[in-house]
Amino acid sequence: MGSRPKRCRTSLLRVASVLALAACASVGPEDALAPVAVPGDWAAVSADLAPSGSEMVTGDWLAELSDPQVENLVAEAVTYNNDLAASGARVRAVLAQARIARAGLLPSVSAGLTGSSTRTPGGAFTTTGPNGEVITGSAEPSSSDGYTVGFNASWEADIWGRILDGTRAAYLDAEAQRLDYAAAALSVAGGTVQSFYTLTEARLQTELAERDVETGEANLRIIERRYDRGISSSLDVRLARASLAQSQAQLLARRQSELESARRLEVLLGRYPSANLEVAKELPTLPALAAEDGAVIGIGSPIALLSRRPDVLSAEAQLSAAGLRVSEARKALLPSLRISGSADNRFDTFSNITFDPDDVIAQLVGSLVQPLFQGGRLRAAVQAQRAAMEAAVYAYASTVLTAYREVEDAIAAEVLLAAQQDARRLAFEEAAAAESLTERQYLSGTTDIFNLISAQQRRITSESQYIASTRARLTNRVGLYLALGAPFEIPTFTRPDVGERFTPPTRDPALDGSRTVRRAV
Repeated sequence: MGSRPKRCRTSLLRVASVLALAACASVGPEDALAPVAVPGDWAAVSADLAPSGSEMVTGDWLAELSDPQVENLVAEAVTYNNDLAASGARVRAVLAQARIARAGLLPSVSAGLTGSSTRTPGGAFTTTGPNGEVITGSAEPSSSDGYTVGFNASWEADIWGRILDGTRAAYLDAEAQRLDYAAAALSVAGGTVQSFYTLTEARLQTELAERDVETGEANLRIIERRYDRGISSSLDVRLARASLAQSQAQLLARRQSELESARRLEVLLGRYPSANLEVAKELPTLPALAAEDGAVIGIGSPIALLSRRPDVLSAEAQLSAAGLRVSEARKALLPSLRISGSADNRFDTFSNITFDPDDVIAQLVGSLVQPLFQGGRLRAAVQAQRAAMEAAVYAYASTVLTAYREVEDAIAAEVLLAAQQDARRLAFEEAAAAESLTERQYLSGTTDIFNLISAQQRRITSESQYIASTRARLTNRVGLYLALGAPFEIPTFTRPDVGERFTPPTRDPALDGSRTVRRAV
């Protein structure tokens, strides 16, 4: 008798300790970033652009490009990209799993109808009486039917909040999946723009190679006429033919690159890769990233990045879910209270089935279950969830550091690529002027074919490099928008050759309501 209060006190202390550990199970984003030095401003911005204060990130980076064709392609990609549609379906699947977890907070009720029938055959019978006499006779066949209408209900009282922790974790998983979809949509949008610029560059490089071939053919015709007149040597003819053959080979390579770029973009758009996309006639001019006073436009601060980038927010949601699952696993060590009840009504005939409260046979059972020996399963589950939470902490910190690196790289590249583009443009202009001068000198006989071919090749190379540097700067600018997690708006787009697609999860009212549901539970 004297040991019971002691055991009771021990059990209460155990409950209190488990609840205390569960309360401190979660690790917040601030704690996860404790080893990470969060910068107050971007290092590349401070060193190279010297801003007087960065403004907020642009509200629509797609509109800043001022290209309706690009906007339509992005709208088509976000609507019809197959990988993005699969990601949207996964969001719905995870949200459905969250609703399944939430059902554990509510009672489970079921109803059933049971019927039975017993048949006794008739016929002659023989039996022995009480005095040993033999009795014979015959019996009529008989039957009896019975029906039972019953209701069963069960409910686990979530006295420690274990089921609630699991439900919140499930909705956080759905939120993380939705944010992964948003990150995928941003990636598809940015990849579509970058692929379109790559395709445009490939087309411009093809046109440049075609002009180079035309120039080589014209040179060969001139040199062959001069050779026929005895003005040029056979060496000049062979050099011209070699240069033309090289230009023709380069043209074939450019055409192959253009076709491959077109097909890559078509796959992003969800089209059959037939390589028949229309491209722009030239690469667009980018808006200035820095204002006249040196202030950076549309970048924002590093700390604001954490609340804007979808992948960072997804990692944060996964971190919170991992903490809740640690709490859920620890609370599984505590007693659970389960209540179950049933109500039955029995009838002789099917036509008489009615539910009469006066005839109900009801049963209500409550049980308090304390896990005693599970072979270490419950404690191992706590250890597994704690390790998963530690992994989520490191994953969150890694995601943040990667986000910072991508922004810093894009800002630094913006400055360097702008200077490189200016240098490439100057080199192209000077090479074009030198080519024109060399052509006149060759026709006047003051220079040889070596100098002419060299000047032409220098101009072709310089123009090709200028086109490539322009595209590289455009690609980097889009990469900067992606690194910043900048939002974008797309117009409504419907392609007549494709049937109905999945509704993007960001526009699904059920998904938008998941936050409200998560707060409610």
